[in-house]
Amino acid sequence: MLLSSLLLTATAAAAVVIIPGGGDPKPYTGPAALTSEDAYFRESAPYEFYNNSAKLIMTSLSVTNMSTAPGLRPSGDSFVRGAIQAWGEHLHLVVRPDEVWFTILVQMNFYMLSHAEEIRSLFVDHAGQEQIYIEDFTWYDVLIRFKDEIQKRVKTDWLLDWITPNFSTTTDSDVMTANILMMGLTKAYFKYIGRQVCGIPSVTLLGTQSDWEKLLAKLDRLPDFGAEPAAYKARLRPILTRFVSSFADPDSAATRLFWNQIVNAQAAHVCGDPPVYVSGWITGFYYWNDNGGPFARTSVRSKESGLALDGVQYPVLDLSIAPVGYARAPFVMKDFGGMEDFPAYVAAGGLGKEITEGPPAGYKEALERSGGDVKLAEDEGVHGTLRPLSGWMLYGPLDHNVTQTQYWQDDELLDVLFGVKRSMTGETCGLMEVP
Repeated sequence: MLLSSLLLTATAAAAVVIIPGGGDPKPYTGPAALTSEDAYFRESAPYEFYNNSAKLIMTSLSVTNMSTAPGLRPSGDSFVRGAIQAWGEHLHLVVRPDEVWFTILVQMNFYMLSHAEEIRSLFVDHAGQEQIYIEDFTWYDVLIRFKDEIQKRVKTDWLLDWITPNFSTTTDSDVMTANILMMGLTKAYFKYIGRQVCGIPSVTLLGTQSDWEKLLAKLDRLPDFGAEPAAYKARLRPILTRFVSSFADPDSAATRLFWNQIVNAQAAHVCGDPPVYVSGWITGFYYWNDNGGPFARTSVRSKESGLALDGVQYPVLDLSIAPVGYARAPFVMKDFGGMEDFPAYVAAGGLGKEITEGPPAGYKEALERSGGDVKLAEDEGVHGTLRPLSGWMLYGPLDHNVTQTQYWQDDELLDVLFGVKRSMTGETCGLMEVP
């Protein structure tokens, strides 16, 4: 499906617009949109291409005319970083359940990096990696079949249905993204080989209330992975429960307060500290770093100034250093690129974002409904709207035996944090009450 068609379809499915009351909208004044597929993914995931000769082979944008796709910009963690950017720059935020689910799945990929052996018996009885070899007419067809082949080999009959998004907003590209995240989740148990044969002025929750209820229900499987994912479920449940309740009463004081609490920031002045410390419930989507170790666990600073929902404390973080929002798995391409075994990788998750001029669909109606100033919707030039995107890519050659250095601090994170700091008028920035 063309990306432009995907965006139009998703926008048409918008079901609720919330006016948190967090300030007047502002136009987006950042870097221009990208018009190259190669630049989009290299800038979204720069460290996958650091100091190597790897090239893009296929991506979720391979059939998209980038010159006619509006507002595409790079991101390595589209939902979390996008939400912070929209909050800091007074941009409207448009969110699908798909990107939120992929954010959770990427964190589970990181968890499995250091806990796969502890729960091996949950999924398989064999030791080491079992080889899955697939031949098909195109590399796309090879890749998309791994989800079914993995499901055939695992003991958990629910894994494929649980991983695959089944929302009204879900596209074929999202199914491939989930497929690759499934490959990453189980890569400790399987080796993947294939061969081609001839032949926040406002927040818009896309989809229906039922879609977000399905997303909430997916959390119930997390405890099957162990104690840490059970704790991750407890951290996420108060957040996703309020996503669902936003449909029933988008104008209530409780709903508006929740969306005002998505991000808060506090300036730092000690040498060596980050530009700002970030809090709010958006930090609850982190639990592991990209080596599978602990990340964003509650600290003394969190207890002093962090947010709590339903008794769950959310951390205060230095997000100048943070894990990315995509995961990857090694993949061997047989008889490709002049090599018998071409070492490639597949990666998927929150890659890229869309920023466009103007308010989102339904913004004027939401202002009317909530008693806001309808004149705010009349001048499109004073609005910018950010929407987190997801994507996947196949790239190589990259040696599977070389450990890729994990780079956490990147330009995107620093740009987002300095953008937040520029918008601050005092020591803190965050509307924690309903205006």
